[in-house]
Amino acid sequence: MADIGIVKAAASLGSITPARFPTLRPAATDFGTALRNIVSDVNAAQLKAHESAVQLAAGRSGDTAQAITNIQKADISFQFALQIRNKLLEAYQDVMRMSV
Repeated sequence: MADIGIVKAAASLGSITPARFPTLRPAATDFGTALRNIVSDVNAAQLKAHESAVQLAAGRSGDTAQAITNIQKADISFQFALQIRNKLLEAYQDVMRMSV
């Protein structure tokens, strides 16, 4: 027999939205604006994850799966932004090493 808790948790998975990586918005006309948009998206994901964790810890939310999903989305988007930062820093260092 299936555990009722597992069935209930599996049913709640239908309400989970897919992860959204930070993206360059079409309205971004310059590089600075694009970076600002990415940082803004990552910050919004971090704030949502924090709020979900606080709600869950306080007992005001019974949707554990959604809270964990929000936290994982925030972590993945942060890791993605960190890799973009690393690549930009590496490219800058390569340019600085070039002789003129």
